[in-house]
Amino acid sequence: MDSSKGFGQYLDRTVKRIQLAYQKAFKEKNIKLTIEQWVFLQQIYDLGDAASQRELTNLNFRTRATTSKMIIKLVEKGYITRSLFEGDFKRYKLELTAHGRSLIEELLPFIKELRAIGYKDINEADFQVFLTVLNQIWRNYAQVNLTNSLSNHKPHVSASEQGDI
Repeated sequence: MDSSKGFGQYLDRTVKRIQLAYQKAFKEKNIKLTIEQWVFLQQIYDLGDAASQRELTNLNFRTRATTSKMIIKLVEKGYITRSLFEGDFKRYKLELTAHGRSLIEELLPFIKELRAIGYKDINEADFQVFLTVLNQIWRNYAQVNLTNSLSNHKPHVSASEQGDI
C-alpha cells in the first residue's frame, strides 16, 4: 500500500473547507474582505513598525506582483498606507490606518472563534504532531531539486498495484 496516496487531496480538501467556512462567516457578518486580505491585515497588525511589502511576500509565499496587487486593494479600501522606509528607497513600509486598526480589533475575537472550530476535539499533543508533520513535508519539498530528482525517482509499486499501470 502506498501510504502517501492522496495526502495532497487531504490537504487540498481541508484548505478548501476552511476557506469556505471563513467565506460563509465573513458573508454572514457582512465583512467586506477576502480571507487573504484579512491575513495580510493581521500580519501588518502583528508586525507593527516592521511591516513591509517584502516581509508579506515572504510570509505568504506569494510573488511580489501578487502581494503588490493585494496591498493596492487594501490601500484603496482605506485599511493601510504604503510608503517608503526612511533611508531605504527599495522597501515599502505598510501601516494600518485608524480604520484598519479598528477593523482588526473589532474582528479579532470573531476570527479567534473561527480558528477554534478547527482545533475542536484536538488535544495539544496531536496538534503539535500535525504541525510537525506539515513542517516536515514542507522541508522535504523545499530541499528537492524536482527537475533532477523526479527523473531519477522510481516509485515503489506493489504487486497489487502493478495491474493498474
